[in-house]
Amino acid sequence: MLRLDAMLLQIETKRVAPDVTVLELTGKIALGRESQKIETLVQDLLRQNEKKIVFDISRVDHVDSTGIGVMAYCFGTLNRCGGEFRLAGASGKVLHLLQITHLDKVLPLCASVEDACQSLGIKSPR
Repeated sequence: MLRLDAMLLQIETKRVAPDVTVLELTGKIALGRESQKIETLVQDLLRQNEKKIVFDISRVDHVDSTGIGVMAYCFGTLNRCGGEFRLAGASGKVLHLLQITHLDKVLPLCASVEDACQSLGIKSPR
């Protein structure tokens, strides 16, 4: 039996500090409407003057070229708006993809959400 929920991207938004928002991403960041929701959510957060955003991808098990594009777009959008972006928890195939595309040299990667928050000047998230 095929589990459809295993294929979809789930996004949960959490504020971990007065000025830091974490997007917890679970599943696949791939071609489809779910991945487009990430870009829309980041734009909405910017309109609310939320400028420090962490993508927690520790539970993302697949990223395709669309996913790479979404992450790069969000990074660029935040930079243009004076915001800060961190990518936290990349491992396995996802980390390998970031390395072979050299995005690990462009996107600010952190081992965990806690490390990402510290790099944004927050001492103890949650």
